[in-house]
This record gives sequence, structure tokens and C-alpha cells, in this order.
Amino acid sequence: MSTLPLPSPDGGRPAVRMQWLTCALDGRDHAVVDHDPASGAHLSACAKTVWAASLASPPAARCPDCRDAVGETAATDRRTRVLARLRGRRAA
Repeated sequence: MSTLPLPSPDGGRPAVRMQWLTCALDGRDHAVVDHDPASGAHLSACAKTVWAASLASPPAARCPDCRDAVGETAATDRRTRVLARLRGRRAA
């Protein structure tokens, strides 16, 4: 899970802090911008409700709608490869 600031409309201070979180339902990483502590649901930048998968799981493919909403390109997709999943990831 990574935290990045969303750019503000005036180019100044970031408007919202978001986190990339893997959804347990569709298996994709979504840019989460809001959290409802009562239900445990998260609202993503693509306006979908995200239910968090295990936070110990490696990053998945990012949601294309969220990626477009935050201004990322497809080249910045950080999906782990099959070999990396089999070997495991070292803690940073």
C-alpha cells in the first residue's frame, strides 16, 4: 500500500491523500480517497466501493479508472511478476 498526494486544482498543496489498496472483490489496486470506519468500506478515485484484501498480499494490477483519475500512465504499473511472487518480497 502506498500513499501519494492527489494534485490540487490550483497547483499548490495536495487536496487529498490517497492510498493504493487491493480490493478483495476484484483483485485490483484502487486509489482510496475516503474510508468509512463504521462499515470498513473504502471509496476509490473511480467511485467504486473497495473492501480491503489482506494487507500482507503483494500489490496487484492497478485499476485503469483509478490510474486515469490520478493522472498515472500505464508504465507506472507496479504489478509483481510471477517469479517475484514465488520468491517472496523482501521488506523495504
